[in-house]
Amino acid sequence: MSDVLIVIPARYGSSRLPGKMLKTIAGKTVIEHVYQACKKANVGEVLIATENQIVVDAVAKFGANAVLTSDQCQSGTDRIFEASKGRPEQFIINVQGDEPFILPSTVAAIAQLLKEDPSCDISTAVAPTLEDAKIDNPNCVKAVLAKDGRALYFSRSRVPFKREITEQNKNVPYWQHCGIYGYRRSALERFVSLPPSPLEKLEKLEQLRALEDGMIIKCVEIKAAGPAIDTADDLRRAEEYFKQINK
Repeated sequence: MSDVLIVIPARYGSSRLPGKMLKTIAGKTVIEHVYQACKKANVGEVLIATENQIVVDAVAKFGANAVLTSDQCQSGTDRIFEASKGRPEQFIINVQGDEPFILPSTVAAIAQLLKEDPSCDISTAVAPTLEDAKIDNPNCVKAVLAKDGRALYFSRSRVPFKREITEQNKNVPYWQHCGIYGYRRSALERFVSLPPSPLEKLEKLEQLRALEDGMIIKCVEIKAAGPAIDTADDLRRAEEYFKQINK
């Protein structure tokens, strides 16, 4: 039996695009695209965690297991914690249910980092970028890394700030954070027991709570995935992106 559990939080009552997990891209629901990528990673059981029976019934049609969690969960992290209670796995991977283009190799790398590095409490992913449109977009979170891949900070701002643009640094990439997390069970239990932290409240970034409490987050480098689904426009972009990568 694997010591890894993959949990996909899938809140039906999304404020910006209600029921977005069940919207379709190329004939499959968003959540089915995510589920299939997680299954192909072949690192452990895949579980969908939702607050609505509609999602449970929908995912059963493509063979997925789902659990009903409280509608009082404040975040996807709280939802995966609730879904993983009472289970034996020591590594829990949180794969966002609105990331239909997540790669199986990314899921596998997140699990591998946790297993191979005992200093790592939480693993996550980053992708290099030099695109100003992304770097200056507050919805594109930037990570600042130490040389060993440890996350020093996450921000919606352009960090690190290049005080002077030179030939030496103009092609030094920024690190775009990708919304997937792996937790040691002990780290997940610790994280959800903490109150929201000052920096977390300022930036509206949950992972800062872990950094402020002294937890070690390490990052794997990946290629940026396609668009996540937050709005109807994202759904249209995802359809176009799917066509491009499947030409």
